[in-house]
Amino acid sequence: MALTCTIGKSKTTEGMAAGREAAAACLLGLSQSPDLLVLFCSLRFVQEQVLLGIRTIFSLTPIIGCSSAGEIFNSEGEEASVVLAALQGISAQLQPGGNIAEDPLAAGRLLGERLRADATQLLMILSDGVAGDGGALVQGVREGLGKIVPMVGGAAGDEFLFEKTYQYCHAAVLTQTAVGAALSGDFTFGIGVRHGWEPVGLPAKVTKSRGHRLYELNGVPAVQFYEDTFGEHFDRQRREPLGRVGLLYPLGMSIPDSTEFLLRAAFSVEPDGALHYAADLPEGADVCLMIGSVEGAIKAARIAAMEALSQMQGRTPKIAFVFNCIARRKMFGRRAHEEIDTIRDIIGEKVPLVGFYTYGEIAPVEGLKTNPAFFHNETVVILLLG
Repeated sequence: MALTCTIGKSKTTEGMAAGREAAAACLLGLSQSPDLLVLFCSLRFVQEQVLLGIRTIFSLTPIIGCSSAGEIFNSEGEEASVVLAALQGISAQLQPGGNIAEDPLAAGRLLGERLRADATQLLMILSDGVAGDGGALVQGVREGLGKIVPMVGGAAGDEFLFEKTYQYCHAAVLTQTAVGAALSGDFTFGIGVRHGWEPVGLPAKVTKSRGHRLYELNGVPAVQFYEDTFGEHFDRQRREPLGRVGLLYPLGMSIPDSTEFLLRAAFSVEPDGALHYAADLPEGADVCLMIGSVEGAIKAARIAAMEALSQMQGRTPKIAFVFNCIARRKMFGRRAHEEIDTIRDIIGEKVPLVGFYTYGEIAPVEGLKTNPAFFHNETVVILLLG
């Protein structure tokens, strides 16, 4: 059966009604029950009620999804909404992973092992965005799989609170874990991955770190490194989650055999002086301060869309998923729609597009299917299916 995809959304304030409305919109254009539902949902809803509403329309269809820091539906960046995609003509095997807060590497490894038998074409991974080290989680998934499988997804959000996020697997609402879908069938796909940030200044070496907590750069406290660079402006950001300094000036970590940088965004300064990042910064790694701009981010989104489309082997995309870092949206402000418009200009305005603003992105380096996946920050990841 050929791949058929529909999308729906709701801004109704009650969770069950919102889930039902989004599902009813997806039902239009489907000849039969879909094989997979992908859900991105605002934290303003009672999560379980949204799933119950969807189940009034699609009682048995597998559901994967997560809470968001903002939803994406066609050309709009949404808030306080339910966004749903329905895919028909695809095989999907869903699994949850382990507890990220206890051991992110083991949690990812368990998920990879559970997905290994069905991981033939493509994996979609949605993880908790605040429970622990996203880099270790993705490494664990790779280890559990035991082979390179194209992997895309994002880290769940909670509308910039950085307190608690949710993941959905079938009818279950989970937290502090990751969920995955192994996708296979008669479809092709393309992946685009770009950020648009540029290095500034001289590289620094990570001389003391513990997972995603950074203590020293070039032998001096990481806080001092930032204070020496930004002065009082950084000091004012200490108590704000992902303040403007962390947003505009993440650290870029070089990747072996690639000209790309893996971005790492600082969430906060911890009481012991460590900078809390979304993912690992290994000791010995060379890092640079990176600078971003609206123009650079739009250019990156255009390139990512072109790269994803170039992998489609001549097929027209039936749906686009966009996993876009919340830091990009904060930087764009009221211009956030320009980035989504740029993507739609490339892939075609008639292609249904859904996604969410993330606390981190999961994708292979440079979007190449033969490359291993990593955990990214401040990056836009585009997945096309057709």
